[in-house]
Amino acid sequence: MKKLLLALLAMLSLQAFAQKSMVESAAIYLRNSEMEDAKKSIDAAILNEETKNDPKAWYYYVAILDTIYRNPAYESLSEPDLAEKFYNGCKKCIELDVKGKYKDYCKDQAILNSAFMTFNKGINAYENKEYAKAINYYQMVLDVFPYDNNEVLKKNNLSEKNIYLYMAYSAIQGSDNTKAKVYLQKLMDLNYDDHLIYMQMTNIYLEEKDTTTALKFVDLGRTKYPAEKDLINQELNIYIAMNRQDILIDKLNAAIELNPDDHSLTFVRGSVYDNASNDLNKKARQSRDTVTTLKKKAQVEKNPTKKAQYTTAAANYQKSYDALALQAKEAAAKAEADYKKVVELNPDYIDAYYNLGALTNNKTTEIVEKMNAIPNGLSSAEYDKRFNPLKKQKDEILTTALGYFKQALEIAEAKAEDTKEKRNDKYAYMRDILYSMQQVYANLGDEKMTVETKKKKELYE
Repeated sequence: MKKLLLALLAMLSLQAFAQKSMVESAAIYLRNSEMEDAKKSIDAAILNEETKNDPKAWYYYVAILDTIYRNPAYESLSEPDLAEKFYNGCKKCIELDVKGKYKDYCKDQAILNSAFMTFNKGINAYENKEYAKAINYYQMVLDVFPYDNNEVLKKNNLSEKNIYLYMAYSAIQGSDNTKAKVYLQKLMDLNYDDHLIYMQMTNIYLEEKDTTTALKFVDLGRTKYPAEKDLINQELNIYIAMNRQDILIDKLNAAIELNPDDHSLTFVRGSVYDNASNDLNKKARQSRDTVTTLKKKAQVEKNPTKKAQYTTAAANYQKSYDALALQAKEAAAKAEADYKKVVELNPDYIDAYYNLGALTNNKTTEIVEKMNAIPNGLSSAEYDKRFNPLKKQKDEILTTALGYFKQALEIAEAKAEDTKEKRNDKYAYMRDILYSMQQVYANLGDEKMTVETKKKKELYE
């Protein structure tokens, strides 16, 4: 039994020696540039129970992979996951090298080289639209930063901020909102100087229908970059979507104060006033119709109490109509002033001319209502006496509106149409403008121009 036991121990010793000799063989092969044999030897050594926890084995593993990576002559030995293996090998060498015997190479050099290797792999993965894989590579780069005592990475334009930015872009492109929010927040915590990270975060929460949080981040961005136009527009678009005209006007006033010559901001404010005027007019008409209905009910009602109730209600709705109509006029006047400011700042701003035409045309509504309200039982002379001044006023307004539409048409006709997109854009403008002009000519009673404009519009359909 003793002899057998001794023999068994001897065999185990020989096996251990054999495995350690594989590390030595790998070292010799490496020195002799016999890289295929070196790789086979070291691959076996790091998997064997006797040497898988030997820092020397991992030192040579890293050195061999490093040599293969750097020398085009050994390209056939390179593997798709070489960068990851190199990174993991460096980590293992550092972890096992408690005495620091291989520190100068594994910890101070190779691990930093692995960051450049995995960064390049991350870029390639991103370009190939493998966004999750790109993030994994970038994470490896981040894990190397604690070893970079001399800021080698930073000196080579690899900063922690930049890596988080690449990770954020990868997550956004990969539609991984959870990770994107983490990386964007990290950039904010690191005080990354770019307003776009706030815009991206805002867009993610808007996509998730969380308007409250979206507004929080756009507000953070606006606080840090108060004059940044992209953030201003993003914030305005949110309030437009929310139909919060009260807040929107305040925001626009503040933005225009910072950018008084920004015609696009002034146009947006004009549009908000314009829309507000339309909404107020709609509500005013509803109040007016209710007044008419209540007055009719009061006229036929026999019960004195109900009759009084209808009369009182009609009076209240009349007050509401008067207030709403006044507010609508005020809003329209502000819209008109803004549109005129826009064309003063930018004489080629077609939408401002078109909106001025539409806004001016709408001024005739009240006049037409007065014309229609003239009693039919009047004498011809008395009817004309009331009708003609109103018609003159209406026609003057329509002529002014037509002038704005003609200016818009002139700009539209000059638009390029050398691509499908440009042609579609031009034709859409031409159709809208010509249709509006057609309506104005009809209201002016100019039959010839009404027909001509209609025919011209059909060329763009």
